[in-house]
Amino acid sequence: MSRSDRWKAGVPFGQRAHGSIRQSQLVGMFGPGALVDLVDDAVVVAGLSWWAKGTPVHEERLVSMLARQEGFGNVTLHAPPAASQDREDPNRRWIKAFQFPEWFTCQNENCWVEFGREPRRDGGRPRRLLHASDLDSGGHRCEGKGKKRPSPVQPIRFVRACRFGHLDDLDWKELVHGKGESCTKARPMYWIDEAGTSGDLADVRVSCDCGKSLRMSVAAERSFDNPPVGWCQGKRPWLGDVPREDCPGEPMKLLLRSASHAYFPQVVSVIHVPEKSARLRDAVGRLWDKLKGAKKVSSVALYRDELEDVAEALQGIPDAEVFAEIERRRSGAPVAGKKLKDAEVEVLLDCPPELAKDDPTGSFYARTAKPRSTRDRSPMTKVDKVVLVHRLTEVRALAGFTRFEPKMTDVDGELDLGVGTARIDQPLTWLPAIENHGEGVFFSLKEPLLAQWETGPAEARGRQFRTGFNRWKQRRADRADARDEFARPRYVLMHSLAHLLITAVSLECGYPASAIRERVYAGAAGSGVLLYTAAPGASGSLGGLVQVGRDFERFLDLALDLARLCSNDPVCAGHSPDDAHDDRHLEGASCHGCLLISEPSCERMNSYLDRTLVVPTVEHADAAFFDEG
Repeated sequence: MSRSDRWKAGVPFGQRAHGSIRQSQLVGMFGPGALVDLVDDAVVVAGLSWWAKGTPVHEERLVSMLARQEGFGNVTLHAPPAASQDREDPNRRWIKAFQFPEWFTCQNENCWVEFGREPRRDGGRPRRLLHASDLDSGGHRCEGKGKKRPSPVQPIRFVRACRFGHLDDLDWKELVHGKGESCTKARPMYWIDEAGTSGDLADVRVSCDCGKSLRMSVAAERSFDNPPVGWCQGKRPWLGDVPREDCPGEPMKLLLRSASHAYFPQVVSVIHVPEKSARLRDAVGRLWDKLKGAKKVSSVALYRDELEDVAEALQGIPDAEVFAEIERRRSGAPVAGKKLKDAEVEVLLDCPPELAKDDPTGSFYARTAKPRSTRDRSPMTKVDKVVLVHRLTEVRALAGFTRFEPKMTDVDGELDLGVGTARIDQPLTWLPAIENHGEGVFFSLKEPLLAQWETGPAEARGRQFRTGFNRWKQRRADRADARDEFARPRYVLMHSLAHLLITAVSLECGYPASAIRERVYAGAAGSGVLLYTAAPGASGSLGGLVQVGRDFERFLDLALDLARLCSNDPVCAGHSPDDAHDDRHLEGASCHGCLLISEPSCERMNSYLDRTLVVPTVEHADAAFFDEG
């Protein structure tokens, strides 16, 4: 085995690994470009060219959505590779990671003195900064090459990155001396001194043998004219030897490897649903030899009457839709793909009623429950449908990543993979994806009541949200193209109601609140909220959320009670998104005491929330969709 291929051998057979990463984590925080700490080293996860493919994952709607993005035209979906301890297995799976950063700090507290420097009067113990090429046997011999055992080293925690995901080591010489400045030493050594115990950047000083030094808090300052850590060179170390990408005039920012904003995976997810249009295309395709001669819509009806197999395959599909599909096939026109969430909400709103003989099977099985109302002014009178989703399959795929700021889906559940998204391979041929199985409950509100409420009681609050959104956009130059599709009363109402219900049902449904996720539908195809849980294996099959749907009135009452009074009222209830003196322009009456939940459960990172639009509060009583009941 060549030296360059030794990484494929992985952990020797019989030897335990120091840790493990689940496949679902690889389609998340540990995808290509992620910075990962190992036991004695730090790495950046390599691009997909360095991954082995797992089993194929089939999801036509997700692939169709990605195909509309530049560079994603022919991608396929595969599960991340599974681990194997068999070194002789020819199909052994692997994922490579490159060493990053390439700078280290000596861990010997006496390194300064042992290297011949005078002890510091202030008691400081600087440690030498070392490049990977300076290491000797994986460590640092502080007393010189005659020392028997090298001192251990640790990767430096400071790197630099730009908002387009490019990543690089810090240029310590330029950082300490300034751009274009020279050092009086022929071969200067650099030292790092952490004076405090908190790790605060103001207590960390980097110095050169020539006497110049710099506090790391200065390196963290933002400047678009003269960035302290330099300009972006377009480096993408996770892609190996791929040429640098053009990134002209983009300033770099100081980045701590373990910071929470160092890596934001762009994950696109769909709920696998039996699309009506897919069934239509499949039926016409199977019967094409018999249907291709249809001249008009009435011809389809004639085929139904004369041919039993045609009547059976096209049952429940209108003749006009069948003829439109025949015409599309004749012309060779592409399939008009629906938005991800549009296809899902259409299926959920059209589920058949629940029957006693139901036998849940397949990857998706949902039935409409009959909403029950036990009193005249019950909030259930404003609920249109409650759907029990006994079985669902969620497909999640990693399409890219960002740094410093997350980039989320639009109101239709689709990603914009254009400017700002870092690619996970070059060229891109496949994406890592996983299938999670679980259950859920879906509900929708009555459309006439929603429309009347939007143009009446909620109109003034909606203007406040739009004003707040515009102020937020003005403060964020990188969000100049953002749209206010979420800052609308309908979405904010249903999003807030979803958070309240997650808190309410988690006490009894058998799942913690962090395991329940929301999927808010507010597009042209219909409105509603799906609360679901999905996990690998059988972890999402307890049936607790389906049972919530059977007793939905009680949980809705509990959720609305939680919204009426917050422990932070009246401060919480009095907050307005258009407040010019506050920077929370995407939130109304919301805080950790009422609406905020764990971020993995929320599709909008805990923004666009407002109790005022749900129920009357101590500050506002005229914009709520639900009255006192």
